[in-house]
Amino acid sequence: MALPTLIDPRKLANQGIVLEGQFHDQHLPRLAEAVASIETPLSALVKFEIDEARAKVASGTLNISVSAVCQRCLDPVTVTLSSDFAAQVIWSEDQLCNVPSDREPWIVVDKMASLNELLEDEILLALPTVNYHEDGLCTGDTFLSEDERGNNEEDDQVVADNPFNILQQLKK
Repeated sequence: MALPTLIDPRKLANQGIVLEGQFHDQHLPRLAEAVASIETPLSALVKFEIDEARAKVASGTLNISVSAVCQRCLDPVTVTLSSDFAAQVIWSEDQLCNVPSDREPWIVVDKMASLNELLEDEILLALPTVNYHEDGLCTGDTFLSEDERGNNEEDDQVVADNPFNILQQLKK
């Protein structure tokens, strides 16, 4: 089921509504720009509620699979993104001090807000800084030396054969 793009988060929080559904790639233009392609729709479960301090809160989970470029071999790599989020609805930046540290501020000036922009922001924050295939699955692994692959036997031997080890013993 498709999620609505425009919502009234304060009304949904007052009613305690839970939205579950998906956004397709046409609703996620910034994510589409940041990755090679979007493999699956963004699936989301968003719960609107009022907390004990009477603040309107939207929280939930997001899941999506995207194709990115492996930074080692430059081939496509599938990345599965998951994110849990919690956002507090506020009217303006003046209320930022009222938002607890475990929540993101969601500034909604008008009655209606864009749900897909909030969810897209959260999934963009979940993107890894650098994308790699798993070890052994990357064609770029052929360019790694034995040391870079994790065989550090020579490193141990180099430390033992270091001529400055004699100076270290004299210093004692």
